[in-house]
Amino acid sequence: MKSDEVKNSESIIRDITFLHDVKLKVNVSVGSAQKMLYEIVSLKVGDVLQLDSSIEGYINVYINNQNFALGEMVVANDKYGVRIIDLA
Repeated sequence: MKSDEVKNSESIIRDITFLHDVKLKVNVSVGSAQKMLYEIVSLKVGDVLQLDSSIEGYINVYINNQNFALGEMVVANDKYGVRIIDLA
């Protein structure tokens, strides 16, 4: 027997089937940096722009510029991906 929460979730999914073809913008933020203008204009090919996050840290996932989830970087089929760890 299914719980009421599972039944409600399935009902919501059925009720929004008409929205399945709506495209959403997905962005992933791996970090940021603040630099002075002279540092930016001095950048050249091969320079490394150091970010404020560690490589092992979680990354933010945004849907239409709204915080959606936390994730971690993975490699899948020779491409980068994000494994969802927690929903916002």
